Amino acid sequence: MKTFFLIFFFFLFVSNSYAQEARKKIFFLADTTNISKANMYMEIKWVDVFEQSFIFFCKCAPPYRSYVTFSYINKKGNKKAEIVSRKPNYPYISFKELMDMSAEWYNFFDNKYDLYITETLPGNKYRTNKVRFVPPSLPTQDHAILNEKQ
Repeated sequence: MKTFFLIFFFFLFVSNSYAQEARKKIFFLADTTNISKANMYMEIKWVDVFEQSFIFFCKCAPPYRSYVTFSYINKKGNKKAEIVSRKPNYPYISFKELMDMSAEWYNFFDNKYDLYITETLPGNKYRTNKVRFVPPSLPTQDHAILNEKQ
């Protein structure tokens, strides 16, 4: 019995070590200052004092077809993102690529990718934050279910 447990834990350890891949770093440029309101494809919104959300106007987040949302939480003690005067030289992905990745990996996006969003600020300034994928919330039930058998 002892041998069985040792073999079991050995295979468990080996499978976990192979299953853990390094997450791929991806970068996206969120430019909301140089795009007209009519052509806006996303919104950057402060949820509260510590949390900032990047909401993409694409109802393509499975399984409920809700808006794709990423969030940055500024925790106490974390280093604040530096504001720079030149656009960082990252290999940015397109909006379509980001939406395709989020649709394919919606349950495991943060396990597969480290997403950094570079936000364009007024005055040709830029700020880059590592964000996390916000899973879509369950749809709300806005009606009553009546039981016909009484």
